[in-house]
Amino acid sequence: MFYHKALEDSQIGHYFQIELGDDLESTEWVEHIDLLVNFWASVFMGEERYKGDPYGPHFTIIGLEQKDFDRWVELFTQIANEVYTPEIATLLEEKGIYYAQDFMRRLNTARNEEDLKGLKSKIGWEG
Repeated sequence: MFYHKALEDSQIGHYFQIELGDDLESTEWVEHIDLLVNFWASVFMGEERYKGDPYGPHFTIIGLEQKDFDRWVELFTQIANEVYTPEIATLLEEKGIYYAQDFMRRLNTARNEEDLKGLKSKIGWEG
């Protein structure tokens, strides 16, 4: 349900379409959704089904900005409130906000490190 809205969203839909396509029944999408089910099961139920890096794959997405993560949280919260009890929806919203903020912090750090590497390379500094 969330990804139907996310794909149609004028602000963030193109990120999903570029990375995974627009067919939610495709192999890429099915694998992505399975991965996310495992991720959220690990976050909320302590299950050790998720073994990946939730951050790394997003480092290659060009153009992600804070406003995009804010929109993601907005849609995520909207769907959570439609599907779950208020208590569970609130927990999902809190975790969604946490991960969105952490994603931006890590993406900005990675970008700054890349900028620094580029600068070091330009001036020939080996440190």
